[in-house]
Amino acid sequence: MRLGGEEVGLDLNQRHAFDKARVAMFAVFLAGVPFCRAQEPPPAAATEASAAYVSPTESRLRADVTFLASDEREGRAPGSSGIEAAAKFIAETFKSLGLKTAPGADGYFQEFTLAGRPTLGAANDLAIHTQNGKELRAELKTSYTPLAIGSSGSAEKMAIVFAGYGITARDEKTGLDYDDYAGIDVKGKAVLIIRREPQQDREDSPFNGRKTSEYATFRHKATNAFQHGAAMVLLVNDLAGLEGGKDNLLGLVQVRREEDTSSKLPFVMVTRDFADQILAAAGSPKLADIEARIDSDLRPRSRELQGVSVTARVTIDRPGITTRNVVGVLEGSGPLADETIVIGGHYDHLGRGGLLSGSLAVLSSEIHNGADDNASGTATVLEMARRLSTRRDPLPRRVVFIAFSGEEKGLLGSQYYVDHPLFPLNKTVMMINFDMVGRLNLKRELTMIGTGTSPGSEFVVEALGKSSGLTIKKVTGLTDGFGGSDHQSFYAKDVPVLFAFTGVHPDYHRPSDDSDRINYGGMARICDYMELLALDLIRRPERPAFARLNPPRRESAQSGSVAMGATLGVMPDYGDEAKEGMKLSGVRDGGPAAKAGLKGGDVITSIENKKIATIYDYMESLKGYKPGQKIHVGVRRGGEDLKIEAELGGTTGASHKQ
Repeated sequence: MRLGGEEVGLDLNQRHAFDKARVAMFAVFLAGVPFCRAQEPPPAAATEASAAYVSPTESRLRADVTFLASDEREGRAPGSSGIEAAAKFIAETFKSLGLKTAPGADGYFQEFTLAGRPTLGAANDLAIHTQNGKELRAELKTSYTPLAIGSSGSAEKMAIVFAGYGITARDEKTGLDYDDYAGIDVKGKAVLIIRREPQQDREDSPFNGRKTSEYATFRHKATNAFQHGAAMVLLVNDLAGLEGGKDNLLGLVQVRREEDTSSKLPFVMVTRDFADQILAAAGSPKLADIEARIDSDLRPRSRELQGVSVTARVTIDRPGITTRNVVGVLEGSGPLADETIVIGGHYDHLGRGGLLSGSLAVLSSEIHNGADDNASGTATVLEMARRLSTRRDPLPRRVVFIAFSGEEKGLLGSQYYVDHPLFPLNKTVMMINFDMVGRLNLKRELTMIGTGTSPGSEFVVEALGKSSGLTIKKVTGLTDGFGGSDHQSFYAKDVPVLFAFTGVHPDYHRPSDDSDRINYGGMARICDYMELLALDLIRRPERPAFARLNPPRRESAQSGSVAMGATLGVMPDYGDEAKEGMKLSGVRDGGPAAKAGLKGGDVITSIENKKIATIYDYMESLKGYKPGQKIHVGVRRGGEDLKIEAELGGTTGASHKQ
C-alpha cells in the first residue's frame, strides 16, 4: 500500500518531497479510520490461527504468503528476479485453476514500463570559456557532477548569470521580500546559484531564523530557475553549509538525502573552487565575499557574468523497467456475462528499501518482504480465485482477477490497466481491492473503504460482516475521491469500488513485515466474508450503480488547530513522462478543479502564466496562495490550449507515519 496518494499541492511544508509524501499517512485516516495497533504479533493463544485445527484455507494462505514474502523474492521490487518469480507463481496458480487469459494480454501477463533509478550516462563534460580565449575544463566527480534532480541536456558557449541563492521569496507575515532574479534576464542562459539561503546562522533571519526555510529547497530553486527561463543550473555549496569543512559534491543518490525533486533543466553541481574560477574570469568577487555582503543587508548581488560562457553535455540515464500485471479470467454465463467484476491487489513491494523506495527504515538495506503489504492481499486474491473458479454453479458475471505491479511507485499497474483495459470499463461494474489484510486484530475489525461509491453497498457490507463474525468499519469516501491503493484508479474511471483493509502497524514499510506476523486465521475469516460479498455482487440482477462522492467537510482554518493550504483538488498521473506540463489522471469530486471544468487527461501547463513542466513545478507554484483565491490555469486538452479560472479550495495537512 502507498499512503499519501490523494493529491499534491496540499500542505507544502509537510509534503516537501515526492517519495516522502508517498509514504505519508493518507488523509482518509483523518476521517476516522483506526490504526489496527498490532504492535507485535498477537499471542499465540489469542490468534484465530492458534486453534488446534488449522483449516485448509489457512494452510493455503500461509503457503502463498510465505512464498511471496520469502527472502528469495527479494522484496518484490519491479525489475527484480524476485518479482518475476512472484509473477510466474501467480500466473501458474491462475492456470491451475482453469482461469482463461484475457484478450490482448501476453498470456496471463499485461506488460508495462516504469522509470528506473537514474544513473550517470557516458557523455558528460563541462568547460568554461573566458574572454581571453582560455578554457577552464572541469573534471567529472572532482570539480563537477550532474545531479539526478535535473535532466540530460547540453550547452554550447551559453552565457552565465550569477543569480545569488536562486530564491524568490515574499511573505506578508514576516515582511520578507527577497528576489535573486529581480532585474536580471536569465532566459536561455545558465544560472550559477548558491545552495541553501542567506543569513543561515542568524536567529533574526526573516527566512526562518536558524532553521532552513522552504525557499532553500532544491524544488524551489529548480522551479524558480525554470519559470524564469533559465536553460541550465550550476549549483555550488554555500560556505555555512559545508559538511565538516569539506566542499563535497553531491552525487546522484546523495542529493536525495536532502530532497527528492525533478526538473526539466540540466542540473550540475560545481565545487566552490571552480565557481570562484568562473567568477574571477568575469572580474567578480569570490563567493565568500558575495555571501558576506548578502548576509549583511539581505540584498541580492545578482548579475550577468561578462566574458564567460559554458559548454557542457549532461547525460543522465533513466532506464525503463519492464514489469507485469498478472491477469486471470473467469468467464460468466448468461445475459450479464459481458459485465465484469475485478478482484485485485498489488503484489509488488519495496525490494531492499533505500532512500527512493518509500521505506520507513531509511538507513536499512535489508530485504523488505512485505508480508502484509501486500503478500496478504495477493494471497487473498488467489484464494478468491480458487473458491469462485471451483463452484459448480456458473456465475452470471465475468470475474477478472488481477495482481498489480508498480503500486508502490504510484499505482502505476492499475493506472496502466484502466488506461489499457482488457475488458471495457463501461461494463466493469465493481472493483474489489485487497491491500494489507493480514493483521486482523482481536476485535476482528475490518475496514471497508468506498462503501459510498455504490448505493446500498454499506448495508450489504455491514450485514454480511455481522454474519461472518467481523466488526466492519465502514468508510463511505476515499479521501476526497481517492484512497491510496489500486481501487483509486478504477474509481477515477467511474467504477464503484470496495477496499478491504485491516490497518497500518509498526512493521509497515519496514523489513520486519514478515510472514510470521500474519494472522492467517483472521485472513481465512476475511476470505469467508469477502466470498459472500463477491457472490452477492456477481449475482445481483441489477448492475451496481456508481455514485460520485461528495467531498468531506473540512475543519475551519479559523479553529487554529489545523494547518490549511490551497489546493486545486487534482490527482497527477505519476506514470506520465510528458516533456511539458503535468498530466492529470483525475480530479477530486466537487473540488476546485472539477468545478472549474478540469478533468482527467488534461495537462496543466501553467499557473498564473508560470510554466509547469513537472509535478514539483506545480507544487511550488501553489505556494503562497490561500483558499478562496482565484487563479488562471493553463491547460492543454487534446490539441487545444485553454485558460481556465479556478477558485482554490482548502485542505488540511496530513499526518506523516514516520
